[in-house]
Amino acid sequence: MKLEGMEELVKRLHEMGRKGAAIERSALQAGAEVIRQAASERAPRSNDRGPHLADNITISKIKSSQGMKYVLVGPQKGDNSVFFYGKFLEWGTSKMAARPFLGPVAAEKQGEVIQQMKQAIKDGLGL
Repeated sequence: MKLEGMEELVKRLHEMGRKGAAIERSALQAGAEVIRQAASERAPRSNDRGPHLADNITISKIKSSQGMKYVLVGPQKGDNSVFFYGKFLEWGTSKMAARPFLGPVAAEKQGEVIQQMKQAIKDGLGL
């Protein structure tokens, strides 16, 4: 018995796997960008001319936990950058009440995030 085209089939399956991973990354980034932009608009700004938290809201690299992939938008608990105070605004401290700007944005923009992710997947698949 002889199978013709098996090498080509294996090659195409590997390419589909790489393409699927790229589409997944693109969809996650598209969804995160919606939240990043909205959070930038809502983040507090001072009257200073220097850099602001609103201009430096970050999107993390893709992370994975229990088979789920995700990205984090905004300051993280371990953030020690110049804009470390963003975590205090979002979560509060023992002496300051929280003034969240990311949580409300994520809740408000959930539908738009899903739409952007769907569009990125459709674009990646050529639909």
